[in-house]
Amino acid sequence: MQGPVVALWALVAMSAVAFGTAFWRRWAPPLWVALAVGLGVRAVTVALSYDLTPRDVAIYFQNAGRLVLDGADPLTGLPRFQWNFLPLMPYIFGAEISTGLPWQVAGKIAPVLADLAMIVLLMRLGGAERGSLAAFLYAVCPLAILVTAVHGQVEPVSLALGVGALLAARRGGPGWAGLLAGLAVASKTWPVILIPGILREVPVRRWWAVTAGAVVAPLLLLASIPLFLHDSVREAVHVLTSYRSLVGRWGWAGVLNYLDVAGFGYAGPKIDTIQRVGTLVTAVAVLSVLVLFRKADAIALTAALLLAFLAVTAGFGVQYLLWPLPFVLLLQKRLGLVWALLASGWAAFFYLVTVPYPKLNYFTEDTLRWSSLLVIAAGVAAIPWRDRSKEATQPVIAAPKPDQLPRKPVPAGG
Repeated sequence: MQGPVVALWALVAMSAVAFGTAFWRRWAPPLWVALAVGLGVRAVTVALSYDLTPRDVAIYFQNAGRLVLDGADPLTGLPRFQWNFLPLMPYIFGAEISTGLPWQVAGKIAPVLADLAMIVLLMRLGGAERGSLAAFLYAVCPLAILVTAVHGQVEPVSLALGVGALLAARRGGPGWAGLLAGLAVASKTWPVILIPGILREVPVRRWWAVTAGAVVAPLLLLASIPLFLHDSVREAVHVLTSYRSLVGRWGWAGVLNYLDVAGFGYAGPKIDTIQRVGTLVTAVAVLSVLVLFRKADAIALTAALLLAFLAVTAGFGVQYLLWPLPFVLLLQKRLGLVWALLASGWAAFFYLVTVPYPKLNYFTEDTLRWSSLLVIAAGVAAIPWRDRSKEATQPVIAAPKPDQLPRKPVPAGG
């Protein structure tokens, strides 16, 4: 395992250099270049990380796909907390298994394709130069590469659907925006945080269309449970509503775990209390951001919401770090660049030290716990505080040069 890990560290380092250089020099290559680079680096990473896929994707997601192929529901057919969402992604897992490829490769097809879609979406959302830069930055960002091609988590799919919903709303398609947002929430529940930004792009009189579209996808997936998975909707909903996030080594909950005030995991002594407190703190933080950024545009608002969530959440998975990335890249602030690089380093340490070398957990757990505070501080600093009004986030139009000004018409006979 030593060889692939070293190679992956080298790839992460090169990606980080490319990321920083592209931001500093304002590289804005054509879309095909960003897509080619994004696909190439992810394909290499999938190959190198064949034996490094974390347990949730390597085992739980594969089992979820196999249950679907057998006509059973992962929500109730797997042990508690192994699959806690609607069956959209298990249907995709089943399709990936059906390719006949090894799961460590097949299970990452959807995340890689979602990342390529994200590159296109960022190009469209950001416009000419800004969009090209954001697309290339996402293509080479180590954080996106690690979560997608090493972990193979659902986050890239959820994000692509959510950002697609935002683009649809901006282009005047509230129904499509709602449908994509509903699919995003059906893949995992966290994309509900994206809905305020989506609504910001839609006139209030058309919010009903977004709501209607967003409700359709989850309802259809619920209806599919008795039809295709031979399970009770009531039982499935019970599992869905009893989900709890993992209390881990992140932020204030990680510090309390170190002090033996909080437990670790999904359930057990002291965890319930911390999860309840964490839910309350998160709700207060989200509401505060909605008030403070009530005049901000959708990109700034969503970036602020997601960065604030990461700062206060008690339940955390390393893949959560990907959530704010597209919006941070669209804003293109220097502090956002710093956060993205620090988050990439934190994720790299988890994926390339903690996962392959479990015997070092006595060292890696403390390192992750205390270094998370630095990533959180950088995330709070990266919140676009100056963009809390619409005027601050509108694109600046450069004044025309003298030779570009229209000439005054010459009077006849003059």
